[in-house]
Amino acid sequence: MRKMIKKYLGIVGFLLAMVGIIITAIYKWNGTDIEPLGEISFLFWITTWTISDEINKQKPKKWWVYTVSIISLAVISALIYVYLYKS
Repeated sequence: MRKMIKKYLGIVGFLLAMVGIIITAIYKWNGTDIEPLGEISFLFWITTWTISDEINKQKPKKWWVYTVSIISLAVISALIYVYLYKS
């Protein structure tokens, strides 16, 4: 199970990002604005890609994985907060 997560984390992140970006594009085309979904999807993709690259190395740096995860969660939380509480 752990090897499968290591191997396919980047692909899963890419697929989830594409679904989010496509949903955002469809809603934007219909005139409804679901602003942060595309940005959050893209950020999620970059995060999973970075973590996947790092954990597939011979000697992965755990501190880098934790740093990327924490920063990504903070930015996603900030995007959601700004979107929900903007004027």
